[in-house]
Amino acid sequence: MVAEKVKGLDEFQAQAVLTFIQELSTAPVLSATELMRLPPAERRRILASQARQAEALYRQNPEMIVEDGDAPLSYE
Repeated sequence: MVAEKVKGLDEFQAQAVLTFIQELSTAPVLSATELMRLPPAERRRILASQARQAEALYRQNPEMIVEDGDAPLSYE
């Protein structure tokens, strides 16, 4: 089903979706509750790492930035 949906996206968007799915399948999964149960230093380490990864992703792919954050998005 995902493969069918990805076919309708441009190449950049398709690659971003597939990369996201791969990262989800290989990363340890923590619920918000589990994250909050970790020691504060461990939480900060995890969240800082995620922030660094997000910053790098957006710096490398500025077209992912939504200029008008209040505008409605279409996921069709």
